[in-house]
Amino acid sequence: MTKTVTVSVNEFFGWKNHPFSDLTDQNDEIMVKHDQEVLRRAVELLKIGKSFAITGGSGLGKTTLARAIIKSLDPRNYQLLWVPYTGANRGGILRMLAEKTGIELTRKGLPPLAKLQKHIAVEQKDRGAPFPIIVVDDAQHLENESLMDLCAMLISPEENRTIMAIILVGDEMLDRTLRLTSQKAVSSRLACVFKMKSLAQDDAKAMLNFRMEKAKAPGNLFDREAMELITANCGGNRRELMKLAFNLCMEAHLRNEKVITSEMILSTEYMQANG
Repeated sequence: MTKTVTVSVNEFFGWKNHPFSDLTDQNDEIMVKHDQEVLRRAVELLKIGKSFAITGGSGLGKTTLARAIIKSLDPRNYQLLWVPYTGANRGGILRMLAEKTGIELTRKGLPPLAKLQKHIAVEQKDRGAPFPIIVVDDAQHLENESLMDLCAMLISPEENRTIMAIILVGDEMLDRTLRLTSQKAVSSRLACVFKMKSLAQDDAKAMLNFRMEKAKAPGNLFDREAMELITANCGGNRRELMKLAFNLCMEAHLRNEKVITSEMILSTEYMQANG
């Protein structure tokens, strides 16, 4: 029978922030070796004005990696233009970018794309403005014309020099799209495509331990068998790993149990939901 607990989950476990919440700053921390290598190479590419894509299945850490990349750059030298895909068409994407760069597109004159190109080129050449980086999340949903526009914006048409970089973040559909012969104009503008991988079980354990250490959570929060069960159950998916660990902590709080055991896990609905 579940015991009544009157204190909050944070008070119960003695941490300031929930180690598996989506609200903490540690969400952008990169500690898996593969991700660290991609992070290092991605930052090097951006520093020389190169663009790239990050692809992989849902929950493999694409957006987290993109945020970590941006976080690694000096904001005095780079201007972030983050474009979360919202179902916008070609015109909507251009308006979104114009708003982020402070350009008025409603007045007569050059077409929107040309006006954006010219504005960015002038800012870079005459004023030494921070180098713009456009990050497009869920880029697999972009219209082909929008992808072409983004690639066209990378180069100053008058001087044939790079004036910005793009990071396309998307699932396997984006990876397949970039391989198409019809998308050669887009893929040729990208230095490479980084593919995110599922976590090995040891990396999944390390991620849980890392989160707990950052939150100053009890070291024995999960017993050994529970840790094995959790990491095996999530199949290397970071999102599922964090979700399961979060829910189990909440369940333990409700049960007034400070150590999460394999017996407790198997008695909950979460394992069935994630299995």
